Amino acid sequence: MLRVPATRTFLADERAQSMVELALILPALVFGLLGGADLARALATQIAVQNGARAGAEAYAINSTPTTALAQSAAVAEMNRTPTVNATSANVTVTEAQADGITACVHPPPAATPCFVTVTATYTFTTTTAWPLVPNTLNFNRSTIFRMFY
Repeated sequence: MLRVPATRTFLADERAQSMVELALILPALVFGLLGGADLARALATQIAVQNGARAGAEAYAINSTPTTALAQSAAVAEMNRTPTVNATSANVTVTEAQADGITACVHPPPAATPCFVTVTATYTFTTTTAWPLVPNTLNFNRSTIFRMFY
């Protein structure tokens, strides 16, 4: 009868146990990594939409002859600086009105009746992984209001 040393059996058992533990925890680690990456992309997209609305409103507010196309191009350029964001001018709306939100602006606006521009940027975010039981698309929508001061 051949005797196997006790240390050799112990090491073999430890390796098998480690393989089982790795097989159990590896899916959780992969899901955590992919989920974290999707969450980081979603946060970056939210910040890009917010910055796009701000850039569009600022471009419109400081120009002496503002146009909707100017604000849209500034907003789209700012949003597209973020990787994976592919915004177009259809993602940006521009409105201008006096403080009541209804009355049309006079150009240039007098100090007694200031004029405000509102730029709204929207973008639909899609996750890289189709997650079960979780929404796989998010609609980001941010508005910025600037007083026109030209």
